[in-house]
Amino acid sequence: MVTIDAAVWAELYRREFPRVYRALLAVLGNPDRALDTLQDAFLEGLKKPPAHDENLAGWLYVVALRRARRSALARVVGSGRLASPATDEIERLLDRMQVGTLLAELSERQRAVVVAQYYLGLDHREIAERLGIKRGTVSATLAQAKARMRAEAGRGS
Repeated sequence: MVTIDAAVWAELYRREFPRVYRALLAVLGNPDRALDTLQDAFLEGLKKPPAHDENLAGWLYVVALRRARRSALARVVGSGRLASPATDEIERLLDRMQVGTLLAELSERQRAVVVAQYYLGLDHREIAERLGIKRGTVSATLAQAKARMRAEAGRGS
């Protein structure tokens, strides 16, 4: 098992927390759940570190988004119904649900790339570095993901 120095984790936390938190907040729509999910992802890294430490930011991002998806799915399945928030909040919730539904139709890589660009504001180079893929793969994956989301949105209307 690889051990990663505490200073490396501290620096990762300082540097990546805001970006990953924003992505989780966009996916989950709740600041407390986003914070809990991010902290759980860091805790997972401390308890069971990744096999290598060359792309910890990418590892953290992927682990946190996986946890967010599981959390969101568990809430939808477990609740059975939605509460009655204010009208504008309902509109935001419906928008998030539609985007969430479209994102759920994507492959894991496509979803990660879309969230990295549109929620985290990363450019193609940064996405490629974080996910350990080539820049051309980022471009192709984004194009495929957007085409798939457009097609799915068209079927729903």
